Amino acid sequence: MAIKKIIPREIQQVFIIGMIIFVVLVFVGGRAIFNYHNTKIMKIRKMRQRVELENRIAVQLSNLKKLKEGLAAISESSRFLAEIAKMSGQINLKITSISAVPVEKREEFVKLGVNLELDATYHEVGIFMSKLESAEIFVTIEKLEMIPINEKENAKAPRINAKISLSTFVLTDTILER
Repeated sequence: MAIKKIIPREIQQVFIIGMIIFVVLVFVGGRAIFNYHNTKIMKIRKMRQRVELENRIAVQLSNLKKLKEGLAAISESSRFLAEIAKMSGQINLKITSISAVPVEKREEFVKLGVNLELDATYHEVGIFMSKLESAEIFVTIEKLEMIPINEKENAKAPRINAKISLSTFVLTDTILER
C-alpha cells in the first residue's frame, strides 16, 4: 500500500504497461534467438550426418573396388586357364593336372600363373611350346621339368611326364587410366 501512496496512479499504469511490453519483448526476442540457434544446430547436425554417410559410402566403395579387383583377377585367371586348356585341346595333349597359382597383385599389373602336368611325348611338348609362343596372350614359361616314363613298348615315341609353370601379366585399371 505504501507504493500506491508514493507513486501516482498514472505512473503505476505506465510502469505495468512497460513491464508487460518488456516481458513480451524478452519472450519474443528469446524465442527468436532460440529459433536462430536451433536452426544452426540442426544444420550442423545434418552436415555431420552427411559427412558420416559420405564416410560410410567411401568405405563401402573402397570395399567394392577391392572386390571388383579380385573379381577381375579371377575372371582373367579363368580366361588364362581356358586359353591354356584350349591350346592343349587343339593338339590332343593329355593334361594330367592343371591348377591356378595364387594371383600376384601389383599397382600396374596382375600376374596370373598356371601349373600344368602333362603326359606326352617330347614332340607333343614341343608343339605345345610353339602354340604358347603364337598365343593371343603373352605367356611366360617359368619352369619346365621333363621326366621320362620308362615304357619299353613306346621305344619309338617315349612318353614323358612334363611339369610346366606358365604365367601371364594383365594390366590393371590404374595403368590403363594413365
